[in-house]
Amino acid sequence: MSFFEKVKVFFSPFRNLVWISLAAWVTHIILRVLLLFRNNPYGFPFVSKPDWYIFHAVCLDFLWICNALVAFILVAGLVKFMHSRKCGSNNEGKFDSKVASVCAVIYAVFHSLVLLFTLLDQEVLRFLGSHLSFGLMDTYKDTSSILMFWDYVANDLSVPFLQFFVLALMLPFTYGGYRLLKPRQVSMAKVSLGMAIFYIMSFAFVYFIWTGNARMTKLRPLVSIICNELASSSNSGKLDEKSLVAYTASYQKMWLENEGDSLWSFAQGDKATTPLYRIPSEALVNDSAMQERRAQKPNFIVIFMESHRGLNTGFLNPSEPSPTPYYDSLAAYSRIWERMHTSGLPTTGGVLSTHMGIPHHSTLAEATDLAHVSIPSFASYLTAAEYSTHYFSAADPAWDNIGVWMSKWYNAQHYNREREDDSTFFDHAATFVVDTLGKQGKPFLATLMTRSNHYPFNFAAGMTDEEKNLPLTERVKVTMKYADRQLARFMRTVEKAEWYNNTYVIIMADHGFPLGENGVSTMNGGAFSNATWIPFLIHGNGIEPSRDTATTAQLDIAPTILHLAGIVEPNMFMGHDLLRGTGKGLSLGAYSGHAAIGYDGYRLIQRLPTQSGDVTGLFAEGDTHQTSDLTEKMPEQKQKLEAFLDTLIKISDYSLERGM
Repeated sequence: MSFFEKVKVFFSPFRNLVWISLAAWVTHIILRVLLLFRNNPYGFPFVSKPDWYIFHAVCLDFLWICNALVAFILVAGLVKFMHSRKCGSNNEGKFDSKVASVCAVIYAVFHSLVLLFTLLDQEVLRFLGSHLSFGLMDTYKDTSSILMFWDYVANDLSVPFLQFFVLALMLPFTYGGYRLLKPRQVSMAKVSLGMAIFYIMSFAFVYFIWTGNARMTKLRPLVSIICNELASSSNSGKLDEKSLVAYTASYQKMWLENEGDSLWSFAQGDKATTPLYRIPSEALVNDSAMQERRAQKPNFIVIFMESHRGLNTGFLNPSEPSPTPYYDSLAAYSRIWERMHTSGLPTTGGVLSTHMGIPHHSTLAEATDLAHVSIPSFASYLTAAEYSTHYFSAADPAWDNIGVWMSKWYNAQHYNREREDDSTFFDHAATFVVDTLGKQGKPFLATLMTRSNHYPFNFAAGMTDEEKNLPLTERVKVTMKYADRQLARFMRTVEKAEWYNNTYVIIMADHGFPLGENGVSTMNGGAFSNATWIPFLIHGNGIEPSRDTATTAQLDIAPTILHLAGIVEPNMFMGHDLLRGTGKGLSLGAYSGHAAIGYDGYRLIQRLPTQSGDVTGLFAEGDTHQTSDLTEKMPEQKQKLEAFLDTLIKISDYSLERGM
């Protein structure tokens, strides 16, 4: 008997596992279609581009199902091999049949459980924007959650109670598929070869041909979620009670020293919901200037310019030819902070940390993994103060799950796949702001997130083939200049409105982008200034033009906006009001595999976890291009910033996971 014939005989008892796998895969495809091509429970598309997701979903499910199939066959084959070594060929056929039957039953039960929990995971994702996780189950472990879930299902604006029909029919359908797919005469060699080819094609498609971290996170299969949860639990950096007390005391002391005044205090006892929760003093609440701001009810226009690098922005680099002439001209009449850093990467990190006033989580995919947590933002405070709050996005907010967060904080969101270019995007935003928000008779917040200056920097409408073939370092200047022109058109439209004199305009980048500086050319390559240093300005009535060199970060923006609005409320912002005129500067951010802190004139970049001791670099804050690493020259400063960074990251992660 040849080797291949021996292999065929060895694995032939397990052919039923193949049919179970294929039947389960078909059911998973149907579940994916019901998820991606339906509205969410609130009447909006779950994703605006389901065609960008469905093929990845099909491939991802095939990959993990094949992996499970191979694992089961290998275990069963090992049992068979050990039996044959021990007992020889006696009753081998009978034993093979018994092992195959038991394995098939276990495998069928495994897939049944996975299908049931996959349906639950997908419904949780539709309702909360978060995958099923241990943290979410702990949050909603109360029995009242069952009644809440029933209420959600009954009022589902997609198809009410469809979940229960799917639940009832899912397993019988899979069994029927198994019976249908299980032929009497078929070449397992051909089936196995076809599956192997499709496996290779699927792997190449989702990991090399058409990748996307946000999409992969949203489509993460349940088995992958469980494995990640178990891994993160075993490597958990959660704080025990003693450590929490120590880290809390250290953080709060540091924050108050950096604030430089006594207008805030940290809550104690039952009111201390998180280490970050602080309450305003009576002096601040009754401050006449703050009361005057509240009575003024100013409007806010907050604009995130996609991937605008501080290294390229003209008003931060006056010696370089500028691709941002309009932004530069506006900066001349605004207050700018020359050393502003993003507090998270990529867009989700920058946008969420700006809203929350807390740096991005150091290990979790915050937009998805923590979507069930309640965390306030500057937008939610303005909404509570009866502002009309609207979020405009040129990119699909469902792509990276950021739309789930915006639905918590804003009255409405605006996105249309026909308006993804900054030209059409800014046209729509300007029209809506002028013709609708400006005429409602109430203050408003309009937050805009652009898209055209996005990697690979060839999205700008009208780019010539010659421009698209330029090196990335030159192409980014083309798209930045294009976005700058569209920003100018938007601003020239809104500044004509009467209400503009009572409006603050805040323009910044969500993050920068590494283009080979410091030996880094990917977003996951570190926390150097090429990716973290961003332009930032505030323009409006009463804002005196000036250039500030204090160290700042996106987590400072939320408290600054509330200061301008005159809103004084307890909050959990880690940042500081940039207009307070007291205290020291501080920047803080958590990025993919790295964290960074700027304090006392220096900026430290360290690989995560923070206690690893793996420092990437120590730079003077004035060294914005980070050309001189001071790690070896200043060990005491390095050690001091390492300790600060550890405290801040531990406290921010702890607080993000628990919310307010």
